[in-house]
Amino acid sequence: MMSTAKQRPMYKVVKEYLLNRMKSGELLPDDRIPSEKELTEMFQVSRITVRKAIDELVIEGYLYRLQGIGTFVRKKEESNKTSNLVGVFLSSASDFLSMGILRGIEQYVSSIGFHAVVQFADENGIPEQDKFKRLKELNVSGFIVFPHVSILQNQTIEQLIGEKKPIVFVDRTIEGLEGYSIQSDNQKGAYDLMKHLTEVHGYKRIAFVTWESTKVSSVKDRYKGANLACHEFGANLKLIETSRGKVKEVCRHLVDFDAVFACTDLLAVEIMSCLQMQDVDIPSDLAVVGFDDLPFSAFIKPSLTTVKQYPERIGEKAAAVLLSLLSWGDVSVKTHYVPTKLIVRNSCGCEGFHHS
Repeated sequence: MMSTAKQRPMYKVVKEYLLNRMKSGELLPDDRIPSEKELTEMFQVSRITVRKAIDELVIEGYLYRLQGIGTFVRKKEESNKTSNLVGVFLSSASDFLSMGILRGIEQYVSSIGFHAVVQFADENGIPEQDKFKRLKELNVSGFIVFPHVSILQNQTIEQLIGEKKPIVFVDRTIEGLEGYSIQSDNQKGAYDLMKHLTEVHGYKRIAFVTWESTKVSSVKDRYKGANLACHEFGANLKLIETSRGKVKEVCRHLVDFDAVFACTDLLAVEIMSCLQMQDVDIPSDLAVVGFDDLPFSAFIKPSLTTVKQYPERIGEKAAAVLLSLLSWGDVSVKTHYVPTKLIVRNSCGCEGFHHS
């Protein structure tokens, strides 16, 4: 029996101790529970362990906090108001980035007894509005959302923000929709990439091609980072916004440049394919780079120079911020950035490839 007890996480032992005292009537509604310091000394554990136990009990509705005063037992009839479900709205079931973010969210929330309820955009043609309504009907405690420009027309989102429901945006924010967000450090990633193109290869005329608007924060930040490096290293950057069906038309004009920075790896591959059909040699005639480091990027010909993102870390951080919001009602930092990494391969003009 002793060996089983040893394997149990200590925060669960602290949590059960407090629950048992509530159930036995030792701690009554509105009673203050022992302080974090007292519980730390009682169980000989770290303050983080004690805080995790208390956070869970707050989220599950057994306790409530009064800032600067302490933590108290909640009345029974109020304890069912929040559920242990987190609503997750992502871009598409097959998207590599979304899947990584979802893995990170699930790993984090399941470790503290929560469950992610997932809805994907553009699935079976069901409107986004209905999907958010579904999540709302399930009484989820909060939302993690991968937003699109179209989300601005979504009245349910407006309603949720109006009701002050905890919402954390992942990967990007949209102009006109403010809130908490977890994003890659897109500006730094794009700066590093552009510095490589200008400083190492000496490219002077560079096209930044995107099929999403600069109203999307990830696009805006990549463009901004690329622009900063171009100014610093004496190159010119031209912004070219296109749409998913019109890449071929754009490719006709790209031969006037030294290099193309495609806003995503998917776009980079489409541009490379179009250019190769026009007998443009990459990278000797024109360098092409991307952003994401999707699994195929290392295997195409030439292999793609790009910027690696860490979607699982974005998901974990989003879940941590959401659960802090549920627990504390506020988080001091609105936007959190996850570092990126420059991955140098062949499409920029480098021979052989290495990870920078």
